Amino acid sequence: MSKRHTPAPGRRGFAQYVASHAIRASLCVAMYAASAGAMQAIAGVTPTISRIVMPAGATEVSARLVNINTYPVLVQAWVDDGRLDTTPQESTSPVIALPPIFRMDAHERKSLRLINSGAPLPTDRESLFWLSLHEIPSTSKNRFSDAQTVTITMRTQFKVFVRPVDKLPYPATELPKRLTFSATGGDSGLVLLVQNPTPYYATISMLDVSVGDTSQPATVDMLAPFSDSSVRLDRLRVKAGELAKVKFALIDDDGNSVEGERSVAVND
Repeated sequence: MSKRHTPAPGRRGFAQYVASHAIRASLCVAMYAASAGAMQAIAGVTPTISRIVMPAGATEVSARLVNINTYPVLVQAWVDDGRLDTTPQESTSPVIALPPIFRMDAHERKSLRLINSGAPLPTDRESLFWLSLHEIPSTSKNRFSDAQTVTITMRTQFKVFVRPVDKLPYPATELPKRLTFSATGGDSGLVLLVQNPTPYYATISMLDVSVGDTSQPATVDMLAPFSDSSVRLDRLRVKAGELAKVKFALIDDDGNSVEGERSVAVND
């Protein structure tokens, strides 16, 4: 998952790393005057882990949040399908965040409860939802009532996987070795097909394909269970029978990068 935008990125630290793999963020201008005076909001409320895995049979799990801002914020939390235009009232997720609204002081840590309502979900694969954290910065008491300012609120999203652990044939740690790759050559370049035949979501953080001395990186969106995705690599002009070397990295449950490598014979 990628981060869309965050002001003052140098202050994110750990949150920057997490964002590159598990967070999407969007800016919403809450109040604007024609001649803006100052931007005072930096998204800084984030879980201490990069993604949340909830066993399907669990009643609830906790997510530990930290406010790395130097000012207090009001936070609204909910779980939805990940669309940025979804409001808490429109969510149909079976996972409920409690408390839904709370205050966090500067550098405060707080536990957020994620309650599983028990609504039916597929039992042969993971289900994906998104935890949304909408933070509103505090307003200085010393600001004049007619001051012209811009107050920016930030909404960040984190992956929540509901996993039917006892019903899946193998653990998530086997995901890297079970991904499959196939390649097709042609005048317009090499086409790589990435297949995820597993019941787990595959977050591919790095993909690089090389033939001989020529290599080309590529980007693949997160692969849902039992799905595939293809990418065209126009710099790799190869003939059938040549070997392509595929290097990749997946993000595991702890947010760590797990690397893999394959040799793939190019087809017509």
